[in-house]
Amino acid sequence: MAIFDVISNFDFAYVLSVILPWGGGLMAFLYSFVSSINESFKGLVALSSIMAIGYLPWIFTNFQTIIYLDFVLLDIAILVAVYVTQRYFIKEKTTAYVYLIIGLSIYAFLALSIYLDTNILYNYICWWFWHFHSSVVMFFDLCMIAVLIINRDFLGLIKLKRWLLQLAF
Repeated sequence: MAIFDVISNFDFAYVLSVILPWGGGLMAFLYSFVSSINESFKGLVALSSIMAIGYLPWIFTNFQTIIYLDFVLLDIAILVAVYVTQRYFIKEKTTAYVYLIIGLSIYAFLALSIYLDTNILYNYICWWFWHFHSSVVMFFDLCMIAVLIINRDFLGLIKLKRWLLQLAF
């Protein structure tokens, strides 16, 4: 029961929601920077630096007063930065790029859904979708950090994308 009290504490949730994406992005950046010192491919360094810098503003954010539309706009800005960097500077496709695009798109969609729920429908009573949102965001935070470090398709998302494209065309 004591562990549940710590996890459900607002201060702990706040620290975890700030530290995980930014700190994880920073760790991924430092790891990819150090591991690519003697290599010519610096794509993971660029992508992980975008993620670390992109989530830096959340350290200084008051989560009591922020609206979810701010999350949507930040996720879209990071999504555009990742796309432009991959398209014009990195050139070769990386597994991390696919995971970042999928993760940030899901983030933006879920944050927009929560924004519509709270600010348009004025629903302030916690329901299953809020828990779903939190769980998915934490899961994809960990996945994006892991893929920036290992650059492997450990969830099979690229295989799933290829399979879906074969079905469609």
